[in-house]
Amino acid sequence: MYIISQDSYFVMGMDKLLKAINPHATHTLVAFDRGDGKILFFSMNSLLYILGDEQGFNSFICTRFIAIDKNSSVSLLRHEIRKILNFLKGHEDIYSFREIHISATEYKIMVRFLNYQSSDTIAKALGLDKKIVSNYKNAILRKLGLNSMADLIHIYNNWNDCFCCMDGKIMPDATFLPRMDTNELKMIRRGNKPTPDPVALHLCADNSWRIPAMRTDMCPLLINEQ
Repeated sequence: MYIISQDSYFVMGMDKLLKAINPHATHTLVAFDRGDGKILFFSMNSLLYILGDEQGFNSFICTRFIAIDKNSSVSLLRHEIRKILNFLKGHEDIYSFREIHISATEYKIMVRFLNYQSSDTIAKALGLDKKIVSNYKNAILRKLGLNSMADLIHIYNNWNDCFCCMDGKIMPDATFLPRMDTNELKMIRRGNKPTPDPVALHLCADNSWRIPAMRTDMCPLLINEQ
């Protein structure tokens, strides 16, 4: 299992825990620190699909994943990670997913909030009453299981930082680079030279993951939240 996080202390602790659980585990799964105290677990295929999707962050935030609290005790983390490893290993190739439905209007409003627009500005731009915008905002937060739009913006900024994204979408010269001798995985940018997009994901000679080109017949592999 790979770890993706901006928190170096969490990476070190999780790395130590994963090595204690199974030092020889294959890296087909990902533990992603969402930035709001939730750790999400899903397959590498699922992450690559979302990163390659045109909606980017919006595809990610509308997907339900297996999740645990970051501040859980070590014993609980160990117990839950064992369960997750056993569950996901047996469902790696099964298209079992569930997405949160966001309406077209909710989507427009969410994107504007992510761009730091106020309720008044959004209401005027979309020709809506301010109270209606507020109702839409509350509906979005309820569907996503978040307490405030500030939480959503925080998750959005963390997503952009972790995956070298701009406006929620991955930059063309970004690539994964595993850290030697650890379970950490980072997304890095390689200057201004675009990274080629092979059809299949593989571990390159320089030990970096590259984002595969997305095919029109490809379906997402998403994991239900327990």
